[in-house]
Amino acid sequence: MLLSGCAGRPGGGGWPTQSYPYACETGMIPDEPICLMTASTDGGFKYRDQFQACRFDLQSFENALDEHYRCTSRKLKSIFDELLVSVPATYKCYVDFFRDQEEGDPSVQCPPIDVPRFNHSYQIDGLEYDLGVPRCIRKSDGYNFAPKREYQLGDCKKQVEIFAGEGAFGYSMNARSAQKQYDTYMRNLRFELEQSLDDAVRKFNCYANGNDFCI
Repeated sequence: MLLSGCAGRPGGGGWPTQSYPYACETGMIPDEPICLMTASTDGGFKYRDQFQACRFDLQSFENALDEHYRCTSRKLKSIFDELLVSVPATYKCYVDFFRDQEEGDPSVQCPPIDVPRFNHSYQIDGLEYDLGVPRCIRKSDGYNFAPKREYQLGDCKKQVEIFAGEGAFGYSMNARSAQKQYDTYMRNLRFELEQSLDDAVRKFNCYANGNDFCI
């Protein structure tokens, strides 16, 4: 991060600084410092203390973006790690159910998974609404998609393998790779956060260099 300039007249003390208490909220990317909006309204930095406070806020903003990324990574990975255990376990329960019978409803013995909702940012793509959990495994409103006959286990197995990343060349509309979803979402999030920081630093440097209008 490059912060240039030494703007403003002496005086103008008492400028408040900004904190980011909700940086760890995965669904809400931190907003750029309010001081940049104030500088836009005022036509730049008018006081040295105003400039110094905004520079402090920009550093806090960068720290908040880093914290947001770390929290998102930790929470999303935790959810997928749990699913990568429970999904194969539920499928194994299906297999055990059909070991001695050719048809029936295994969901009574093997409850479908109620997929946890990850509160993700609307600005970032990469995650399926149901986190790509196999349809034959996850709990669905209105219909039970668990296999009812032994021969249907094959399709369910394929879905589970795709979700677990074991079906390298497989494709199913009913499942998505957990690892690929995680990688895509985190890569897109990183790009968005870097763009947000770059934009904020560019505006700050523009005002610090004495410009009245910076976008």
